[in-house]
Amino acid sequence: MTSFLTHRARVHDTRLPLHRRHSALRTCLTVFAPYGLRATYHHLTLSAAIPRQLEADPDALARAVEELHEARVLWLVRAEEYAVQRRVEKQAGRRAVPNPRPWWLRSWWESPERAWFEDPFRHPSL
Repeated sequence: MTSFLTHRARVHDTRLPLHRRHSALRTCLTVFAPYGLRATYHHLTLSAAIPRQLEADPDALARAVEELHEARVLWLVRAEEYAVQRRVEKQAGRRAVPNPRPWWLRSWWESPERAWFEDPFRHPSL
């Protein structure tokens, strides 16, 4: 499996056909989809104004992947901060993970307030 950054570069590659760039965006969503795949894609289609006919606005794909990339960078920074915090806690003898775990580390099935919804039009409130 290739990385998020590899597919992000493919979305920006204007030499590729639009359907391949769109496929690369969807692959990015399989790697990082904070609301779940369908709801995150729906959010990106609204925020980046991705048209049904990609030829109408090919730059929309780049806007969408950049928004997703910015969110992923923030998530990675916070996840690393948490990892550092946990290492310090473990060295101090606190081995148990706090319950509930922070929202950015939870899997969608771990909480009734999960950020994944069957309905792609329903986005979590922040």
